[in-house]
Amino acid sequence: MNLDREAFMKAMLIMVLLLFCSQIYGDKNESIEFVTSAYEPYVIENNNEASGIFPDLITSVFSRFSVNVKFQFQPWTRCEELVKEGKAFATFPYVINAERTKSFNFSEPIIYFFPKFFYLKANFPDGFNWHTLKDFQPYVIGGVLGYWYESAFKEQEVNVHYATSDIQNIYKLMNQRIDFTLIDELVGWRLIDQAYPRHRRSFAVAPKPESANTFHLMISRQFVHNQKLTEQFNKGLAYIKADGTYQRIFRRYGVPMEYATSW
Repeated sequence: MNLDREAFMKAMLIMVLLLFCSQIYGDKNESIEFVTSAYEPYVIENNNEASGIFPDLITSVFSRFSVNVKFQFQPWTRCEELVKEGKAFATFPYVINAERTKSFNFSEPIIYFFPKFFYLKANFPDGFNWHTLKDFQPYVIGGVLGYWYESAFKEQEVNVHYATSDIQNIYKLMNQRIDFTLIDELVGWRLIDQAYPRHRRSFAVAPKPESANTFHLMISRQFVHNQKLTEQFNKGLAYIKADGTYQRIFRRYGVPMEYATSW
């Protein structure tokens, strides 16, 4: 009788441990929810399916912990709301700034990005060089709601017309409704090739980047087990850098390794 009771208690302990592990690490029937928006080549949307550098890296990292991931596409401002409310684990790609650190946690740096000001060559035939954001005060810049630069533009009293996506600003630029738009250089040229493949030479970029920053996951403080999942992601990111997966994903999307963070 005592043996039966001991066996029963061991079985119950195993069940509890398995349940605990499934809650922490996930299982084949559970997924971690991410929210994002199209931002090629970092995030590519095709019939609501996600690919690109970030989705591929995230999937590769969490597969090492047997954790499934789901990606939902939303406007950037909605992404922030869902993560802040704990309805999604994280959104990406995001840079860290003082305002965001009040409400969110962040992963280790995943990739560099180099945002630059795009313009039409016809408007600046001799090119355009700038030193501070105040140099843009005579012009109209096309911005995207929810992007990292909103507070800086406001502080420098730059005239910004906001849209909900970068592609809208490429259209506005071509139609001369704005003078500049600030986009990561890789993203900007991808959008131009999609929107105006025969007019690529009509566009140019100011050589000086607005910043040389890093992209991260922006993580919910309300999501269940957010700290454990963040630790897993950071460890898994280091692992895929060491085994070459990280570099293979870069090559898959034609991204120069100068965009890679250290490994």
